[in-house]
Amino acid sequence: MAAGQRRPRGETRRRILRLAAQWLQQRGYHGFSFGQIAAALEIRSSAVHYHFATKEALVTAVFAAYREHFIWWREQLGQTSPSPTARLRRFLDLTGRNLERERVDPLGVAGVEYASLPSAACAEAEGLREDLLAFLADALAEGREIGEFGFQADPADEARVILAAAQGALQLARLNGPADFIAVRRSLLEGLRRGRE
Repeated sequence: MAAGQRRPRGETRRRILRLAAQWLQQRGYHGFSFGQIAAALEIRSSAVHYHFATKEALVTAVFAAYREHFIWWREQLGQTSPSPTARLRRFLDLTGRNLERERVDPLGVAGVEYASLPSAACAEAEGLREDLLAFLADALAEGREIGEFGFQADPADEARVILAAAQGALQLARLNGPADFIAVRRSLLEGLRRGRE
């Protein structure tokens, strides 16, 4: 940006949030400071404090942004009216993108660092978990109703199985490469289909 030229209103806040989200998923809650964010973005530390009074406020805003992004993603997906199977595939693909970016999934970060995260950030993480589970349970219930799936469990319980398997697969893939995540993804989808045979 040329000297003397102002950034669009809110752009500095968005840049701080994007970098904090990236580092939170790569380094963890204790892996970065306001000073490091300021240096990386070539802004003053006071500019970070202007938008976020504390690191606790920043990380809470990051988790709130994860929820907002998922809600936007869900709404965009809903406009195309995909089948329940396609919705689950796309959810697993969305989750798998963390591997491509060499990041821990937001829920993975929250799970590992729950004891040290501020309570407001934990509340946002819990809200994200509920959003994800509701999305999965809706797709599973619809899929069983129209005959795409044949699982016997309650859709809410099956949603927890899928979310837990996807989270675990991400951790395995960080150790052994994306083939582990791909294998779990394939098994989940095939298992839902086999249940109706």
